[in-house]
Amino acid sequence: MENSDGSVPRLASAAEIVDLVLGDLARTDHEVNRQAALRSERILEVIELARRHPDLYTADADPGFAERAAVMDMALRLQLSEDQVRAMQATAEFAMTLMPNVWERARSGFASPTAVQDVVSRVRVLQAPIGASDDARAEARRAIAVVDEAASDWVLTCPPAMLRRKVRALVDRQLGDRTVRRHARAMEDRAVTLTEAGDGMSWLSIYGPTADLHAAYHRLSATAKHMQKAERGGRTRDQLRTDLAAAWLKGDGTATAVTTKVFVTVPVQVLAGEQVLAGKASPAEQAEIVGVGPIDPLTATQIFLDAGSFHRVITDPVKGIVVDMDRRTYRPTRAQRDWLILQHGTCSRDGCTRLALDADIDHEHPWADGGTTDIRALRPLCPRDHRLRHRTRTRYRTRPGQGSVQVITPTGFRSSAPPPF
Repeated sequence: MENSDGSVPRLASAAEIVDLVLGDLARTDHEVNRQAALRSERILEVIELARRHPDLYTADADPGFAERAAVMDMALRLQLSEDQVRAMQATAEFAMTLMPNVWERARSGFASPTAVQDVVSRVRVLQAPIGASDDARAEARRAIAVVDEAASDWVLTCPPAMLRRKVRALVDRQLGDRTVRRHARAMEDRAVTLTEAGDGMSWLSIYGPTADLHAAYHRLSATAKHMQKAERGGRTRDQLRTDLAAAWLKGDGTATAVTTKVFVTVPVQVLAGEQVLAGKASPAEQAEIVGVGPIDPLTATQIFLDAGSFHRVITDPVKGIVVDMDRRTYRPTRAQRDWLILQHGTCSRDGCTRLALDADIDHEHPWADGGTTDIRALRPLCPRDHRLRHRTRTRYRTRPGQGSVQVITPTGFRSSAPPPF
């Protein structure tokens, strides 16, 4: 095919094609960022409506519980966790109020949600403490405004690591000699978190004072080094540190050894060794830590044989025995609680993954209204859901024959049943 002037059209080079694709990708990314900012603004709008009209979500017009119910309503609709919704709310509130330049970059699509979160998380230390004088609050606003102006330019050109470094350096300059106050605020956020990593493994992370954690790490390293010499070609230094940390935290071999109950279900085939025989397919039933997930057959067998701190339960996938432990008292028995933990694993509410081990046992039909403490009428609800169930207009309905709990929000949303495994 020829052009109108008779010349032969030139084929686009690979570089030109890639340039076109990358340009389209950048435009798509800007739109994604813009929509993310709009979503955060809508989340704030719903929360503000719940605060102003608490009677929508609660019978006693409690603004705090109305806000909690609204957050759960949005989490269910958006298929997010409540913590994710809260994080979006907190970041947007801070940025819209105190960092308008950075937020405008987000609204126009030039700043990603991650970039805004990175900036806000580092600038929070500049806020004036509760009860501060007017002068202190004004000084804090001026310091935040300095970072806002600079960061609104940096988000346009800096990759994430450089953005974090530049914001941290500028915040440090604004703080000056207020390191004691900053450390005190950081100390309030110290925490231990557990994150599942798959393959029967998890990460245990500690956020705390640097001096204390360095000392703990050096003790682990020194002990691991000594043990490694004695083992001669056994475990690696990292493996030894991990095993030591777990043993020390559990208190193995001490009078204060862990007594927290961890439920592990072990099918009889696993103990018989059927699952690890060469050439044999794995049975459908797997050993698992209840509420967490499957574990490999060798670990399950070892736990069953020698883990005295675990609640050991053998399950037969063919012949299940359910004991109806009907009671005429308010409090469930220990046997009822244990059975509900094994049956549900997690909070029974759709979408909630908090462990049933830490849950409250809720009467589907309230005891005060004539309900009985029958195993068929009980369900584990995490403390957060248990409070919302009794303090808001949100309805918690147990599905017949399934045990899972559907949530019906005051705005008419109905949660979906969990998918079968």
